[in-house]
Amino acid sequence: MVDLALVVLSLTDWLENPAYVLGVPLVVLGVIGLLFVLAPAEITWSLPPGPAADAARARMDAAWAPTDIAAHEGHPSPSQYIAIGLILGVVTAAEVAVYYVDALEGALLGILMVLSAMKFILVAAWFMHLRFDNRLFSILFTSGVVLAVLLFIVVLSTLGASLA
Repeated sequence: MVDLALVVLSLTDWLENPAYVLGVPLVVLGVIGLLFVLAPAEITWSLPPGPAADAARARMDAAWAPTDIAAHEGHPSPSQYIAIGLILGVVTAAEVAVYYVDALEGALLGILMVLSAMKFILVAAWFMHLRFDNRLFSILFTSGVVLAVLLFIVVLSTLGASLA
């Protein structure tokens, strides 16, 4: 009975933190979304019978054939996307772990900025397909990011703040 009372008391302490209270529905939504994405579902179109429908069905089958999706030049396969997602998860876990190491307090900003830049580059290159698109898109995107960072530094220095 005492153990149950301790569990209930620890839950009330846990519920006082709004981050935990808001985190639970977000985790539930994430799990539901993951289950939805991984669910084996096939979308089919019902077409009336006839030669026109057969031709339309053949065009749809040719357009959505898995071989056509995999045949794009250099684009990653689903297993590569999963690998990149796992790498992003590991880097995020490293960021969280670094934050709690007291010995790294002096270098915390630099370490977190490098890890964040790694994640940013991975997401931009793989999930935004900049790695596979025209170089002009990469140049425009990178120059915009560099200008935004420079503007951020100028505003911080104008306001008397520092990055360290």
